[in-house]
Amino acid sequence: MVDGEELERLRAEAASREYAPMARLARALYENGLPAEHVLHKCYGVGFPREFFMIADADPYGTDLLAAWTNQPWQMAVPLDRGGPAARADTLEPMERRFHDMDSDLLPLLYLVRPGIDTEDHGVVLCYRLTELAAGRPTIFGARRETTSLDEVTRRGDSLLAVLRAHHAGYLHELEEELENWEGKGEYDTVDEDEVEEVRALVDRIEAFQHEAGI
Repeated sequence: MVDGEELERLRAEAASREYAPMARLARALYENGLPAEHVLHKCYGVGFPREFFMIADADPYGTDLLAAWTNQPWQMAVPLDRGGPAARADTLEPMERRFHDMDSDLLPLLYLVRPGIDTEDHGVVLCYRLTELAAGRPTIFGARRETTSLDEVTRRGDSLLAVLRAHHAGYLHELEEELENWEGKGEYDTVDEDEVEEVRALVDRIEAFQHEAGI
């Protein structure tokens, strides 16, 4: 159990939203018995949508979805029985800090990974806005990883799951078309049915999340 004075000290340190102080605060809150929903609210000052906790419970880092997941806020949603928040951030931390410094209202969630030919959304960072979450809206905003201009941050969709579904469905459609065009051409085939089925399974998983979340 972490006493009130220590919690206040940790909250003050975490005001910068830098990873290590945030992880220490989250861990202390878990040690005091708070569930993930309350931990996230105390860390960021807003409630998070159901879709976030569904993905967090499934461990986003192990989902095989076409995305690279950020440290915050996902690590803050790791309860102690799963090891708790990692003490140190991984290599995406500089990008996360750059987006925070550009606009502290932005909370990066992931960047999209797009194999194939149509790679327009490859490397796009998807974010919640804290003000939108405070209003009960899980709206997604995004910009390319390398952006340094807030003008490039645009609205991308109504929810993270909606944007992820569109991202994966677009790749699935490309693979299906490629398979149809090349099927039966032997050694020149560039796509096989197993690959198509793997991506279709990812779309199905996202749709199952959407159904469960009621979106």
